[in-house]
Amino acid sequence: MQIVWLAGALKKSLQQPDAGHALALDEITPYIRLLLSEVEEGRRQELASRINGLEESLISQMLRAADIYDATILFGLLEHPTVEQVAIALTKEAPAFEKSAQLVIDKLFMAIHRQAPAVMEAAATMIVANNEVSPHFEQAYARFKDMLMDEELLSALFPKARA
Repeated sequence: MQIVWLAGALKKSLQQPDAGHALALDEITPYIRLLLSEVEEGRRQELASRINGLEESLISQMLRAADIYDATILFGLLEHPTVEQVAIALTKEAPAFEKSAQLVIDKLFMAIHRQAPAVMEAAATMIVANNEVSPHFEQAYARFKDMLMDEELLSALFPKARA
């Protein structure tokens, strides 16, 4: 039932963003947090299938409304994220009060990379070309790519350590 309501609210925000009866994206954020806060393993598959059953534009709008923490969880549920959805998530920033902002960003990048590594590279290239990122994005993304290379190197050196 929460998904049905959320889909309706997201549709209204897409179709009539300035209308008085449509919720703004920041007003939808707590509802996404509430939906994703109860993700346990038994309910996870059902929630994933319902979210993946939504229109791509609604999933994109959900990602726009989600904060960086919820976007990380959402990417764990998405089956085939699009370049637009990945680009939306890549532009998320950690809140100013976050003491370990780089860790939060790394978790988001890792969630995106697990679901769609090829799409992630294309989306990163697109948003850098369109200059749609914060000044810290390029540094954070380069650091993340270095982490992936380190992980590959360590996996090659110690193949049994990954189990």
